[in-house]
Amino acid sequence: MKRILLFSMMVFIALSTVSAKQKRLMFDLAHGQFQDVFVDPSYYDYVIPGYKEILARNGVEYVENKAEITDKSLKGIDVLLILSPLARSTQKPFTEIEKNAIAKFIRKGGSVIMMVDEESHRVILDEYGANDITKQFGIEIGDDITDVPGNCGAISFENEIFQGRREVPYSGSRHLKGGIPASVCMEGGYLHASYVKLKNGGKLYVIAETMVGLLMGYPDGERNVHKMMETRWWGKDSRLYMEELIKWCLKK
Repeated sequence: MKRILLFSMMVFIALSTVSAKQKRLMFDLAHGQFQDVFVDPSYYDYVIPGYKEILARNGVEYVENKAEITDKSLKGIDVLLILSPLARSTQKPFTEIEKNAIAKFIRKGGSVIMMVDEESHRVILDEYGANDITKQFGIEIGDDITDVPGNCGAISFENEIFQGRREVPYSGSRHLKGGIPASVCMEGGYLHASYVKLKNGGKLYVIAETMVGLLMGYPDGERNVHKMMETRWWGKDSRLYMEELIKWCLKK
């Protein structure tokens, strides 16, 4: 009887340890993110601390990546977050190894959030290779949108991801097609973000610019007022949008 009780306790402890395993988000810095010099580098000082705060609040471990993304580096990761490079001169394209590893990660149940900014200043799409990943799941990133005003903003739908209509910055973006619409531009109804969800829980969420990923936006931001980097960007909900998105990515 004692042996049975001891064995039962060991099984319970083992199962509790497995169930309590901490979730992990990999924050990618291997593709030219934060390498541009068109603004003072201190402009980005709040971004990583902002994500660390969001993750800590939700019991998620922050893992920083500065090397090639591989099957090995993705082992034990639940969410892969890839912000867009912001300068064509510093972008680092995805390697074939990375494309294969990321696609396999999604198919095995992992979640990927990917952002690709505009062609005119930020990303040479054909060289970057993001579509080689996203098109496998029915989402295609396109050319720049040129007929919307600067600082026009975007808004999410209230859906399985977002508990309300979240207001986020949008100023310079790409066409996006495929997937389930998640948020749209406030001018012209262009897709801001869309997603796919596999039966096994794998998820791909694509955003056709990166302002929300940089946690930009202010409560006092005024839409359609654009003064370059001095703009008080419209879209007060970037942190809430990203927190709800990450929490959804972690659900199975």
